[in-house]
Amino acid sequence: MYKIIILDDMPYIRYRVKELLAKEDIEIYESGTSFDFFNKLYDKKSEINLIILEVGLTSEDGFGVLKKINGLNLKIPIMILTKMNTRIDFIRCIKEGISEYILKPFDPKTFIRKIDKLIVSHEKGEEPEEIVYLNFQEYMLKQIDRAKKENSKVSIMMVSLVKPNSNLEGEKIEAKERYLILIDLLYEKLKNLFKVPDLFVKHGFSSFAGIIPWEGNSPVNKIEKSIESSYEEIKKKDGRYNEYEIKYVFATYPEDGKEGQSLLDQLDTKMKDKIDNANSGKNS
Repeated sequence: MYKIIILDDMPYIRYRVKELLAKEDIEIYESGTSFDFFNKLYDKKSEINLIILEVGLTSEDGFGVLKKINGLNLKIPIMILTKMNTRIDFIRCIKEGISEYILKPFDPKTFIRKIDKLIVSHEKGEEPEEIVYLNFQEYMLKQIDRAKKENSKVSIMMVSLVKPNSNLEGEKIEAKERYLILIDLLYEKLKNLFKVPDLFVKHGFSSFAGIIPWEGNSPVNKIEKSIESSYEEIKKKDGRYNEYEIKYVFATYPEDGKEGQSLLDQLDTKMKDKIDNANSGKNS
């Protein structure tokens, strides 16, 4: 039986990982603090096949934990499972020699497949494959360049789960575990609406972002209807969503901007205006 140790200060994430891997006959040692983590690591280091680490710990320096793990020279592969969705964070982890970098929320099948590959490769003494990091901004720029060359269009989308009478920034700060669970479940449902070459990813705590290249007519109306329909279905099945609303906006090249940053700025402005207008309408 393979054994894995995970450090994450979100109990829900630890529970989800443990639940998924139990089906694969993998035992999990879980820790919510680095103190508990290192105690278990010292005791079980000869048994552990993989370390899973969140570098974005709430009250601890996750990158400091990563450095300390590497300082032990344990020769155990390290998977980063994190909410830290920036190129800088990714590069910092790569420099520390991590074996895999996965963003939350994650696809269970991909997650399990990568764990199996890491453990088996390590047992065979093979080097891990090159880590592929799908950066939202890089992909966006690639699609804009393609639209320029083909004289076509591409839409950038933002979807947010917000409480009525709150602002966008307030929702981003509300990184409570209950809210993250709802965001996670919502992402799993909505991502099925998007197919290659579309891209749909988590963007911050309360939002998702999408890239939709046009293939002929505008796809916006169809996507709007699909999102609305999916969210109504979700609310019927889970009453916790009744206290939230789903908001979405689009910025399209070239009408709303001809560069990536101008399109992203348009998205932020449109989303803030949409939430502010909805709140002012309810308060009037």
